[in-house]
Amino acid sequence: MKMSRLLTWPLIILWNALFWTYDRATWQYDLMVIAILAFVWLTPPTWLGDPTASGPGLVGWLLTLIN
Repeated sequence: MKMSRLLTWPLIILWNALFWTYDRATWQYDLMVIAILAFVWLTPPTWLGDPTASGPGLVGWLLTLIN
């Protein structure tokens, strides 16, 4: 494989991810949806500086259950 072709693959993948060009029901689409949901559910509100949110978030709640 040529070096120029190896360099273009990461750019193609990045382009497709940023502009959401993957079709539904593909593994790439599913992976992006899982990443978005993980960010929404696992990010504590204090990290985002949300003044209306309170509490430790899902991770903090799970840690209190474990301890």
